[in-house]
Amino acid sequence: MSDARPPAGERTPAYAGAAARRLSAAPTLAQASDGRDNNVLALRYLAAAGVILFHCYALTDRWIDEPLWRVAPPLNFGALGVQVFFVLSGVLVARSWIERPSLAAYAAARALRIYPALVAATILTIALAGAGSALPWREFLASGATWRYLAGTATGYDALAALPGAYAANPYPHAVNGSLWTLPVELRLYVAVAIAGVLGLLVRPRAWLVASALLVGAALAWPDRVPLDPRGPDTRLAALLFLLGSLATVWRARVVLSVPAAALLVVAVAVDPGGALREGPAFAVALAYVVLVVGWHPALRVPAVHRAPDASYGLYVYAFPIQQTIVRLDRDIGPLALFAATLAATLALAALSWTLIEAPALRLKSRFPPRDDGRP
Repeated sequence: MSDARPPAGERTPAYAGAAARRLSAAPTLAQASDGRDNNVLALRYLAAAGVILFHCYALTDRWIDEPLWRVAPPLNFGALGVQVFFVLSGVLVARSWIERPSLAAYAAARALRIYPALVAATILTIALAGAGSALPWREFLASGATWRYLAGTATGYDALAALPGAYAANPYPHAVNGSLWTLPVELRLYVAVAIAGVLGLLVRPRAWLVASALLVGAALAWPDRVPLDPRGPDTRLAALLFLLGSLATVWRARVVLSVPAAALLVVAVAVDPGGALREGPAFAVALAYVVLVVGWHPALRVPAVHRAPDASYGLYVYAFPIQQTIVRLDRDIGPLALFAATLAATLALAALSWTLIEAPALRLKSRFPPRDDGRP
């Protein structure tokens, strides 16, 4: 049988055309998110690395040299990483309720994902802060502030900023784990999803859209009454991104993933001369859509990344006290050297945390099966 394939030089345009067609194809989120073969884990690793990179500039008092801020203010890799996390969280947490519509199963899944590493990170933070404190260990451990930090941070109720005498001589003094401010916000948003789920809003797309519009309107009209702590524009933007992610899940059959559209949004944000598209609701909508496309469009999938261990949460919660400790030991260290040292140390710790703490905890979810309500 003869080989009817054209020579390699003639096949190139055909292959290029096929690649272009894959990129221009626009599946819905429902079609693209069936299964676990996606870029979500890759995005989580990149988001965590972005937060670490930004803190390397901030904690060495060189934050105005942060690469993204220099070229596209007010954006920076730290804020962008946090914002990507909130979009993904909104998508996945809403889907968690829809797939297992049971309050007990949902609460167990959320608690088993958040708390084991959070408690470990809180203990690590106290240990490293105590080692870097100007106070003797006995005085540090006897302080009420230390115990308030343990109780507030480990429970996710309140992420306090400082511990007694810790890192007092660092360029960014006293802060012990600045990344954890997002956890109390995240946990309150989990409660909001549970309430929406119990009320049946997450299986009624129009109802959830109306409820979301009312929530956004209330937040714009009375920003100081948004029940999230800390209050402020960063928290409100994070909540909006989470809400957009949940809306994408609820409307997944109608959300079309277009690579060209996402690319146009990225260009629009990048070249926006006034910066109006780099913050606020317009930026939130653009970012949420880009995250959905990069995370789930089949043509953009990075093969087998989803099978890697999920140490991304550990990267996020453990890095900051390690960074502050490295800076305490070497106050002349530069941001990029700090990034390399922090990434190596935190990756090792996060991998250990995933293997010994997080993955075993997540396996306990099987003990909380969703209630069988008789639906097909």
